[in-house]
Formats: sequence, C-alpha cells, structure tokens
Amino acid sequence: MPGTPLVVDGHMHILDASWLPEGLRRAWARQAAGRTHPERDPADILCRVGKGQSDPDGSLTIAAFDTAGVAAGVMPVVDWTIVGRPVGEHLPIRDLHARCQSLADAAPGRLFFCAGIDPRHPDAAQILEHAAGMGNCRGVKLYPAAGWALADPAHSWLFERLVEMGLPAVVHTSPLGGDPLQTVRSRPAEVAALLARYPTLTVVFAHAGIEAWWAEALDSATGWQRAYLELSLWQRCAFADYAEFRRRVARMRSQLGAHRLVFGSDIIRGTKEDPRGEELVTWIDRVISLAEPFGGEPPVLSAEELALFLAANAVRVFDLRELS
Repeated sequence: MPGTPLVVDGHMHILDASWLPEGLRRAWARQAAGRTHPERDPADILCRVGKGQSDPDGSLTIAAFDTAGVAAGVMPVVDWTIVGRPVGEHLPIRDLHARCQSLADAAPGRLFFCAGIDPRHPDAAQILEHAAGMGNCRGVKLYPAAGWALADPAHSWLFERLVEMGLPAVVHTSPLGGDPLQTVRSRPAEVAALLARYPTLTVVFAHAGIEAWWAEALDSATGWQRAYLELSLWQRCAFADYAEFRRRVARMRSQLGAHRLVFGSDIIRGTKEDPRGEELVTWIDRVISLAEPFGGEPPVLSAEELALFLAANAVRVFDLRELS
C-alpha cells in the first residue's frame, strides 16, 4: 500500500486448531451450539472448532501483511492450559512458545510474541525465564479471566520479576469470552489496582475494554505513565459506527494522549477469517482516516499522532528494535 505510514499489528495471532486445549475447544463448541434455537449438539461442532482460524506455518498471515502494508505483528500468547485442562489433549505452554519463536525465525523482523504466563503453574517462574530468553519474546500476556486474580499476593513474584526484566505485561481487558472464563477478573479496574501496586510496570490494556468496559479502561489508564490502551477488535466499532469510533478515539487522545494508543487487530487468520487480509486493509484504512476530516468534523489525530498509534508506540513498548 504505497504512501501509507509504517504499520505494526500490536495484537494478532497465528494458531492451529490442534494447538488449542480440548477443554477450551469443547467450551467454544458449547458457545456455538447455544447461538441458535433449537440448540445444536456441541459434539457435532467440536471437530470444526478452530479449523477456519488455522494458519500453522504463518503463510496466510505474512501474505496478508504484505497486502495490507503491515511491517510486523506481535502475537500475545494466551495460556489456556489450566482453564482448558479438565478433558482431552494439551500442547504444553512451553511448546506453544517454541512454535511462536519458530514462526518468528521463519519471518525475520516480521513476527514477535508475548509469552503466555499463568502464574498458577508450579513452574511458572521457569516458564517465564525460558520464554524471555527466546529472541523474539518481547513481553508477557496475562489472561486472568482464565481463573486467577491479579491481586492475589501469591502472584506478586511475577510482577516484581517483570519490573526487573523490563518486560511489558499485556493484560486482557474485555468482557468477551464467555464459557469457561471468569470475565470479571479482567476488568480494567483490576488492572488499575495492579498499576497502583507496581507503578513502574509497563501495562498494555489489551482490547481497551471493548465493548462494555472501554470507558473504564480509559479512566483506569489515565495518569499512569506506563499504561497503554491497545485497540484490537475495535474494528467492530469502526465498521459499525465510524463516527462513534472517532469520538471515542478523540476522547482517548485528549485524556490519555496519542502516545499511549497501540494499534492491533486480534485477527486469528485462517480460511474462514480474513484469509487474504481484506478486513485488515479496511481496518487500517479506517485508522488512517482519523487524520482526515469526516462528517464536517476536523481530524481526530495529526499525522504525527497517527504514526505513533499505527506503529511507533508498539515499537517502543515491545522494544521492536528491528523496526527502528
């Protein structure tokens, strides 16, 4: 896409259905079964769960990046291995980290990842140290909705170590998820309390609270000098009501600053989810248009602020020195 600014997708995934814990896939089958009436049998759906979002060698993703003009992407790994453990097979979280590093090795300078850390693992500290030693690990992804609390004193070692290592924590802050997750544990207010305990910890509010908690995420991040709002999934708002999307970003810019906004998509690419990158192209176009007038209103962002949002903030937060 000639003429467009540098773009970094600060939140995207590369997965294969076989990498997901069976317990999680069964839960997603239950969710899908419940979306129609009469409800279907989840067992009839299970074999298809995740198949349309599988890109195990990353080839679809890199091709979509090339189409959309995306320089690089950051993969926040989710550790679902405990919440998804009650049944079936598992890919150990260490192996999932290794696969992400292999994907990064196959596309130098294009892919990076944040290690998925669930502090309830008996060897969680070793999992963190091992992942952090991988060349393309640039942070950690925390998913308290899987059943643990950010405020639990038993997990203080994790945040103390992240501060020591200078690694950012990407924390899921969206009510999206449903069965089998405890979504209340991911409320942005919980992340604000974490920042109060560890003010020198860099924290990225993944999804910036969309949809129900976006204002709470903004208010929770306000004033903390190492807090960032990451707007993956916000294409839903931008596609449905672009004027409202612009109003919200304008409020974020005014209250938090454009230097605290990180672009992302949360696309899990596969044959049934944006296989050619068309959705990503449209999403980037909507963001670029924030620097242009719309509906009689002035631009939301300056060209310099847009460049921060689309790439420079992610480069800084995740230490993507390869893109500097």
